Amino acid sequence: MKTAFPNFMDCVPDGTLGVAVSGGGDSIALLVLMADWAQETGRSLRVVTVDHGLRSGSADEAAGVAVLCTDLGLPHDTLLWQEHPETGNLQDNARQARQNLISDWAVAHGIAAVTTGHTRDDQAETFLLRLKRGSGVDGLSGMAAQVTKDGLIWLRPLLDIKRQTLRDFLRQRQISWVEDPSNDDLRFDRVKMRKALNILGEIGLNADVLADTAARMQTARGALESYSKEVLGKVAQPRDIGSVRLDTEALTQHPMDIQLRVLAHCLRWVSGGPYRPRLKALHQALAHSFSGTGHSLSGCLLTPIRDEGIEITREVSAMVPSDASTCIFDGRWHCEPAQGQWRPLGSDGILQRPEWRDTAETRNAILASPSLWYNNELKSVPFVDKNPACGCWLRDGTESFYATIVTH
Repeated sequence: MKTAFPNFMDCVPDGTLGVAVSGGGDSIALLVLMADWAQETGRSLRVVTVDHGLRSGSADEAAGVAVLCTDLGLPHDTLLWQEHPETGNLQDNARQARQNLISDWAVAHGIAAVTTGHTRDDQAETFLLRLKRGSGVDGLSGMAAQVTKDGLIWLRPLLDIKRQTLRDFLRQRQISWVEDPSNDDLRFDRVKMRKALNILGEIGLNADVLADTAARMQTARGALESYSKEVLGKVAQPRDIGSVRLDTEALTQHPMDIQLRVLAHCLRWVSGGPYRPRLKALHQALAHSFSGTGHSLSGCLLTPIRDEGIEITREVSAMVPSDASTCIFDGRWHCEPAQGQWRPLGSDGILQRPEWRDTAETRNAILASPSLWYNNELKSVPFVDKNPACGCWLRDGTESFYATIVTH
């Protein structure tokens, strides 16, 4: 098994690595393999378990991971998810909560990368789930071995190893694990896909075939994203105020798939949202843009600009005010600490700053720009005031727009 551990682990960032462990067979195998790897390479690890509190035995499972970590000589932390939503997709909500908790934990401990125990079987199940939803190349490319989200690198070093192989490894090491009863709960789509794989395997559509297909889709997706990034540099201009101006006439010179990818990237960059809009919604947005009519999508406004195409700005109603002491506004802006509240300037605020017309920005961009308020009194509008009382700027700058094109 040691020889099967991926070589890319040798290229992870310096410093302590995080290991996310639930107590199930896949993540316990990851923990043991990572401990072996760390001993061989001299790297330091820190382990984290999220107790979702959704089952009576979840606390005991987290405690079991802690005991194993003690045996392995590794520090371990348990994080509690306590804000359970009453509606929505339970598994998706739990996944999002787990990622958010682990991200905050990683920042607190100076951890740049976290490993998870996704396997080749998980990749095949993901492929089937995306196929059911009618996904194209991006969706069917499955999970990447490495992805960066909000500055944190997530690594899946077991993505080429089958679940059964990992369990055989644990049996050889005489290490036990816990089977999550939800893995047999047919209310969940992923469990249905897991069961379906057993049937599909009888006609040759086994986990290996589907995972290999996902890998080929990843190659195709990489080529499309490379082309999209090249086009992006020619047709789109990100602005310091957080908007994007898009030359729609130049965009039409490229295949429809590339047009959709470029638009999806622009919307995600402006909104800061985790997902791209659905394909049908993107087609509709493009149609509105080419016809010269305004449109809204993904918390953004798409507005025609005379002889320039369209401008994509944040939709004011989609922006949530934040306490000025937190220094982060709308997930995209880093603001100087102050008293009061950061919020979009909005229609009330713009009336108090008629000099906005002296800027090079459009009204929609100014309306969505950050402004500082205290006791409902407008104190600072960094993109309008010549000498703002308090400033703010894009957390990753406009250079992040071109750094990596993310369209999925």
